[in-house]
Amino acid sequence: MPPKKTAAAASGITTTRSGDRVIEASVRADGSIRPERKVRQGYTPAEDVASYKNERAETFRSHQYGHKDYVPPGLTLSTEKKKKGGEGGQVMGVGQEDPEKKARVLVKKIKAAKQLKERMEKGDKLAANQVAKIQMLETFEKELAALNLGGEDKE
Repeated sequence: MPPKKTAAAASGITTTRSGDRVIEASVRADGSIRPERKVRQGYTPAEDVASYKNERAETFRSHQYGHKDYVPPGLTLSTEKKKKGGEGGQVMGVGQEDPEKKARVLVKKIKAAKQLKERMEKGDKLAANQVAKIQMLETFEKELAALNLGGEDKE
């Protein structure tokens, strides 16, 4: 009576009760029989090796917005989380910007648009996106004025 075998792994390797690891006999496509083959001790084929799973990446995939503590812009945290964090009221969520940071970005855009305008006045040829940036100059200035930070020309 042949020794009993345990369940096969993905590669088809089974372990007998006596501890031997074997690939069972099978039939080839042409009808010939492939004999049972012993597998050396310690060998693990590539298909049986568990792939590495990054815990943060798995958490990101399993939650709708990337992490369990996501707070949509404009919403407040629950009372339990307020106690832990020590903050109350509005919380900066994803998509909300610091007004000072936005002002710095706008000042930078205004400066770049003015430089492009000077180049255009000198007669340089500009790309379409550069011309569009010059046309947005007034919009940038209005946004900066709306922020009420007084960050007009910080060169």
